[in-house]
Amino acid sequence: MKRFCVVLSVLLMISGLVFAAGQGEAAAPKEGEPTPLTFWAISAHADFYKERAAAWNELHPDRQIDLNVVSYPSTERQSKLLVAVQSGVGAPDFCDVNIIHFGTYLEMPEVPFLPLNDLVEPELDVFVKSRLELYSRDGQYYGAPTHAGANVVYYNTNITDAAGIDIDAIKTWDDYFEAGRVVLEKTGKPWSAVETMDVYPFQPMLLQRGSDFFDEEGNVILDNETNIEILEMLQKYENEGVLVPMPGGNNTAEAFYQFMNGDGMAALVMPLWYISNFNNYMTDLSGHIKIRPLPMWEDSDIRSACTGGTGSVVLKTTKYPELAKEFLYFAKMSYDGQIEAYEMMGMDPYRSDVMDDPALSHPIEFFSNENVFEIVKDSIPGAASLNNNGLVPRTFELVGSRVMYNVFLTHSDEPASALKAAADELRSLQ
Repeated sequence: MKRFCVVLSVLLMISGLVFAAGQGEAAAPKEGEPTPLTFWAISAHADFYKERAAAWNELHPDRQIDLNVVSYPSTERQSKLLVAVQSGVGAPDFCDVNIIHFGTYLEMPEVPFLPLNDLVEPELDVFVKSRLELYSRDGQYYGAPTHAGANVVYYNTNITDAAGIDIDAIKTWDDYFEAGRVVLEKTGKPWSAVETMDVYPFQPMLLQRGSDFFDEEGNVILDNETNIEILEMLQKYENEGVLVPMPGGNNTAEAFYQFMNGDGMAALVMPLWYISNFNNYMTDLSGHIKIRPLPMWEDSDIRSACTGGTGSVVLKTTKYPELAKEFLYFAKMSYDGQIEAYEMMGMDPYRSDVMDDPALSHPIEFFSNENVFEIVKDSIPGAASLNNNGLVPRTFELVGSRVMYNVFLTHSDEPASALKAAADELRSLQ
């Protein structure tokens, strides 16, 4: 039995080393051959990275790369990365890390990613700094953002026109919900929906008001007066029928796509990147959606809120740190990279020097043939973002599955008590 255990242990060790070799960095290339690099990516971003690798190779004939893009579903990708980091084996050169999970790595004794400061700092004045800070610690920038993530409103003109609503007259959140009352009265359709398994439109509204789930020092402020007031506002309009619980619970559910696509409601608050979801899943609305900046709070000058996001990283274990960092910057943070990200994926740029480029300002047929980026670009600089830390994943779970669920779906709790219970649980974990 002892011999069997020893043999088994050796076999497991060998198989682990083989797995690590297969998943991690390949052997150093022979002279003149491309450098092999592996990228664990969001599936929807895979073609973008391949395109950027081809562009890199065209511009750098003497520094070619052979980019192996491996797509994983979000949960599996995050789990595999965490295991690789903790075990010290099997990590890729690059990985897409969702904003919700990024704080886990920032709170490790040593962040397992290479800082990008040497590439970012010479151009720091052109970046929307709040996006870089999402993926930073102690002044070190570890993640290359994918987009600004600025929230906008998608208006269904089939409904707003029928109700006689002038969407360009909507300037404040009070205007926004008053328009919803008119739509409900004249068409019988709800104005919008509130998620019961996630955080929209609650989170962008509170960020734009200058609030958050945590303060800059990481203290829990989920149950502050501002957040309670906003959730109570949403509850009031849900009680009136102006808002309804979102079919499917969130804005990526098949039930919601069917609801929205069938003229189920008039307005949706989501980031600009959501244009791809309309193109892919709500095609009956082509030509009937207009995009406008978020309404503003009367007591705040913050014009938008940036939510969601993915920080792409270079692992410290890469055998080619300088080349990997330079490629990541080229792919996602350079001037041309941000234009390509908008054109291929609808990702709004977080470089101010890109925002006036003609490549971004053109009519989009699906969205009423309007120049979408020209309409919303001025709201992006200065937009608010969340304060990130290791408790953010648990916070989103609590707010989505308990607070929003209990307040808007089961109606078993009130905003103040629901937020306090979630906040108290978070405080107990600090």
